[in-house]
Amino acid sequence: LKLRGILDDMVIKSKTEQEMIMDIAETFENLRKVNIKLNLKKFSFGVREGKFLGYMVTLEGIKANPNKIKAVIDMQSPKTLKEMQSLSWKLLVLNWMLFRFAERALPFFKTLKDITKKNKDDYRWTEDAKRTFQEMKKLIIELPTDIC
Repeated sequence: LKLRGILDDMVIKSKTEQEMIMDIAETFENLRKVNIKLNLKKFSFGVREGKFLGYMVTLEGIKANPNKIKAVIDMQSPKTLKEMQSLSWKLLVLNWMLFRFAERALPFFKTLKDITKKNKDDYRWTEDAKRTFQEMKKLIIELPTDIC
């Protein structure tokens, strides 16, 4: 399938202009069949690259946004629950590009176990989480283009 849709955004990828015209027509027909309405004012046609849902979409494929990568790389190890939540959201944006992300990030999420609003000040970043975070940074720096 050449259509990727998330929430209310979509990208139709095509290799040639002719293919793009056919892909757009097919997509519109399929959307029409399920009675989905579109706001054409929000459309961009024939663009070669751009940001989409926090990613960079280029002719080569989909890449992590350099700003999102830098935000994680520049982060220090979290000291508070709020900082850990911030890290979690930053990693969530990149997770689908990181092989076995959930398994690798488990030490981060273990630090959240048994933490509630009442005991949030008891939050502790562990040595295991610190080591994992440094490994994750190395992986993020080396993210390849995900051609899809």
